[in-house]
Order: sequence, then C-alpha cells, then structure tokens
Amino acid sequence: MLVGQDRGGKTSLMRRLLGLPFKKYQPSTTGIDVNVIELSEQNAEDPWKKSEVKKFMTSESEAKTVLYKKTAEYLNRGVRMISDDTDSDLDIDSGVQGYFKGEEISEIKLQANILTTEHDQKEVLRVFVSDFAGQSIYYDTHGCFVKPHCPYVLVYDLSLEFDKPAVPRFKASDEEEEIEMDNPHLNTNLDNFTSWLKFLQGLGECQDEQFPDKSEHYTTAKGENFKRPPVLIALTHNDKVKGNDSKIDSVRNGIKKVLSGGKYQNVMLKFFLIDNTLEGDDGDDVRELRRKLFDLSNAVLNQEILMPVKWLDFEVALSQKLSPDCKYISIDEAKRKAEACDVGEFDHAIKFLHRQGVVVHHSGSSKVVLDPHWLMIRFTKVISMPVKLDALSRHALDVFRQNGILFREYLEKLEDVELLEELMQKFNLICPCQHDGEAAFYVPSVAPTMKQGKELEASNVPSLFVTFPRKLVPMGLFTKLQVRLISEWEKRFPNQPATPFFYCNYSSLLLTIDGDMYDVCLIDLHEFIKIAVFPKRDGNHFTFASHLLATLKKCLDDLKSPDQLLFSMTSYDLGVKCSCCFGKEERKCSRHHKTPCDSDRCGHRHFLKLSDLQRFYNDKSLAVCRFDKRWTKVFDIKSVEIWLNA
Repeated sequence: MLVGQDRGGKTSLMRRLLGLPFKKYQPSTTGIDVNVIELSEQNAEDPWKKSEVKKFMTSESEAKTVLYKKTAEYLNRGVRMISDDTDSDLDIDSGVQGYFKGEEISEIKLQANILTTEHDQKEVLRVFVSDFAGQSIYYDTHGCFVKPHCPYVLVYDLSLEFDKPAVPRFKASDEEEEIEMDNPHLNTNLDNFTSWLKFLQGLGECQDEQFPDKSEHYTTAKGENFKRPPVLIALTHNDKVKGNDSKIDSVRNGIKKVLSGGKYQNVMLKFFLIDNTLEGDDGDDVRELRRKLFDLSNAVLNQEILMPVKWLDFEVALSQKLSPDCKYISIDEAKRKAEACDVGEFDHAIKFLHRQGVVVHHSGSSKVVLDPHWLMIRFTKVISMPVKLDALSRHALDVFRQNGILFREYLEKLEDVELLEELMQKFNLICPCQHDGEAAFYVPSVAPTMKQGKELEASNVPSLFVTFPRKLVPMGLFTKLQVRLISEWEKRFPNQPATPFFYCNYSSLLLTIDGDMYDVCLIDLHEFIKIAVFPKRDGNHFTFASHLLATLKKCLDDLKSPDQLLFSMTSYDLGVKCSCCFGKEERKCSRHHKTPCDSDRCGHRHFLKLSDLQRFYNDKSLAVCRFDKRWTKVFDIKSVEIWLNA
C-alpha cells in the first residue's frame, strides 16, 4: 500500500512500478486506486503487469495445490490442523486445533510433493497494490480499507523542507490547477511524515494485540528480519534535487533522526530514491523497490494466520457471488453460504474476512460487501471534495461547504442509497439531522477548517484532554467522535437533543440537561483532543460533568471496536493539564516561535490522568509534578474536582 502526504508522488510511483510513462499533470487520487499484480521470482524486478483477476483463487487446481502444500508444511512443523470432520469451528484468536489420521498425513504429503514440484518453479504471487489519497478529507474512510499485515511504502517528497509548514494541495483533473488547502494544525512536513509513521506503528500494535502469538519478528527468504506491517520509505521527486547531494543527505539524516531510538521497529532503514519522470528502469531505485516489495509480500504470506479450511471454502463461495451486477449480498444470504460450507461459527468467520479486508461487514449490518474497493468509491461520492457536488442547488451546496450538512435529497440521487446510508452511519461517517425543516446528515469530514485563534478555556470548568499512547489522534477518530457523541447523547437524553456546529477540526455542541445549557467544544489538536465546557449560567455543574464524562467514555470505547477499523485506536486516557509546568518550557516553540509557548498544543509537558487523580483524591495524597526535580510543585486536585467521583 502506498501512503503519504498529498501530492507527494504516490500515484506517479505506482506508474513507475507498473512501467507506465510519467504523467506531468497527474490529478490527485480520489479515495483509493487498486491494481492487481501477478508476480513471480523471475519477473519481480521488471515493470509489473496488471491483472484482471480480483479473487483469491483462480481455479480448483490452484486452490488444491496451495491447500496441500500449506497443510504439509504445517504437519512437518508439528502443527495440528482442523479436519473437515471436526464439528466445532475455530475462534480466530485461539490458534489451530484438530487432527489428521496417519494415512491422511501420508496422502497429504504425497500429493504436496506431486503438486508443488512443478508449481514452485512458476509460483505466482498475486499482489493488490493500493494507492491511497493523501488529502485529509479521505482519512475517515481509509480505516475501512487498510490492512494491518501487508507491506507499506511511505512516500516523502525530497523537494520539501522538513521544518517548513506543510501546504496541502488538491488537483481535481488534468486541466484544473492545483488548489491550496488549509493546514489547521500548522503541521510541518516533518509532522505529517511522523504522523504516518505513528499510524503504521499503530497498525502493528493492533495486530499484536489481536494475535499475540504472531507478534515476533519475521524473516524474508534472504534472512532479513522485520516486524509487521513492514514499512519502506520512498523518497520521490528525485528529479527536483538531482545533483544536490547535500539536500538528499539532509532529508536522509532527518528521517534517520526520527527513526532513532528504536521507536519504529517496523520501518526498514533502506531508503529508495525515485525519479518519477523517468521512462525506463535505469537512473533510480525502482527495480530494487520492486524486489523488496516482492520479498516482503512473500514473507508476509508465509507467516499467515492459520484458519480452518472451511473458511477458505466460505471465502471462495462469497467471491463467486461477486460480479459487476452484484457487489453486496444480504447477511441472510451470507449465512446460507456459510452453512453450505459447513461453517458453524458465522460471526467468527465473517469477522476474520472483514479484518483481512476481503469483505466489509459491520456487526449488526444487514449487508455484506463483497468488493471493498467498490465501497470506497461509493463512499467518496459522498465524502469528497465539495466542488464535486455541483449537482446540488446553490443553497444546498453552500450549506454543505459551510456547515458540513448534506441534504438527504442528494444522497437519494446516488445508487445503492440504502446501503450507503446504513454503512456510513455504522462507521460513524454521517449522522441524521434536520436543517431548515428538511431531512439531512451531518458530515463533519467535509466541513471547513476552523483556523487557529484565541485558546478556549472556561473559567469555572477545567478542560478535559483525550490523549493517546503515540501522541497522535488516530486517523479518522475525531470526526467519528463528533458524530458518535451526538448520537449517544440523543440516545441518553431523547427529549434534549444536541445542537451542533461543525468544523472538520472543531465542533461546538449545545447540550441541555435539566434545563441547564452547556456549550461543549471539541478541538482536534493533532496530538490530543481538547474538550472545553462553557456553562450558560452559574451553578453546580457536577451532574452535567458526570453525564458528559460517562458519554465520552462510552463513545471512545465504542470506537475501539474492531468494527470501526480504527486500527491505531488501541487505547486512550482522559486527563487534565498539569498547571505546575504548563507553558513553562524553556525551549523555543518551532510552530509559534515563542519562548515559552502557552498554546494548547505546544505548552504541555505532560497531562495528569483522571484515574491517577481519582486515586490521589480518595487516598488524600499529593499529586506532584513529575517535571519538578525537587518534587516541591504540588498540583491542586480540588481544581479539577468536577471530573472526579467526589
């Protein structure tokens, strides 16, 4: 999978891998572009050729060859497998169990030798190469299609300066000029690069949690160790800095500095210089990159997670339903297919295929999508650049651009509207509402950006902060949290609906409880989320704080569900800022160029977890600032008592 900053050269790199000529005015990728490639040991370094095959197996003989070969390998390693006679199915996280009889083992090994001797000499590796759109507007849908086990190529544009502010750009077509977009977090190019590293690291940690027996290092056929998902770094636009060795060395050293300390063990330390303008294979590292991707893909395939043979039959049965006229089926039909394949534990099997990216199915959904790429295209018909919605009336288009509100009238004009509405709500991409008396949906990801201004801080209610292990808000989480919080609040208090006002990085929710009104502001600050509460009148706000905290925890816990496919959302903490050291950093802030910097994003040395403060509060012990070397600065716990179970 190719990922990285917008306009970084991902699509041009894809064309280089395929041996296609350079396209000078290449438009931005919309959503995701997928190419199916068939590779062998002999042609791995040559320009890759696209294949029209889009299913796992092409024939019964190929399936039988793979089955016998893999089964023989497992038996030779002493692994016990499930036989077709076993009644119980496998929990996907519990390992493989079952048995074969002695004569069955002999027959399997014999067939494996016969079938694989010739097959190994011309064995074909089928690779799905995905080019993800780099614009942040698409990040909400990426989680539905990333895979936590496959190789990634992280692209960085050599012509960019690490410490300069990033300039997001979008190019709609060959003819149109590039459009400069907002940079709401004042991110530098280094910030964006590091964000992708953290995201990919999170995929690996999520995989380790789900399959702890598969969390060790893996090895390629050439003896090179790696951790999943393996990440390669491609330095593109080499043509723009050709001959400028100091510039190339500066970027390489900057990346090595980021990778130092062993934080990103899944990143391979070899960097690939790519000149997107070249026609042939000479002059850059494209052949070496092809070979490395082939070796890693083979190694990942050889370390696959074992599954019952019945599940493979089930996958094949589902793929046989896929056609240009059939992209999804009902859950009842999928269950009948599973039953015909003797799959008893349907939920386990469909969840496994969902997590591997073979199908898309959300628990409780009435549909199973057989073609995830097709679904991505359908999603981008809704979550797309606002200029694409020219079919709407002028008023409706203005509402969409300015408020992130989409009238149902537009959604109903699209094909498969019932499926889109159901799944986009299940994935917390849209939320039903009323606007000007008409049925509509909130779509936070397409709302405009709130530009940074004065810091929001209530005088009588301390702000809450949601923090994450890698100091990065998981990709797509913030807009989903906005939608989820509205839905959950209205479920808890049906007679006191929320009145939201959205930006893609900020929202103001007017919440009511027992006649008291509160303006709750959610702010995405890239590394963490801030929640500021502004009561409309004085009084005792403990009841509201208790309900808001419980609702917030419920929403965040729901978003950790495997259904949501927020792979890097492994854990979170709720906390408050440490007032003992806030805004007292002695180093110069690189974003605002102030010493010290008292902005929300730059002024924090650390946060105090509510769980720790609750314990100190109950024990009547002191909370000491950990950055005070003399241990004399004590945090005033009573100042945040409203968030504790007092």
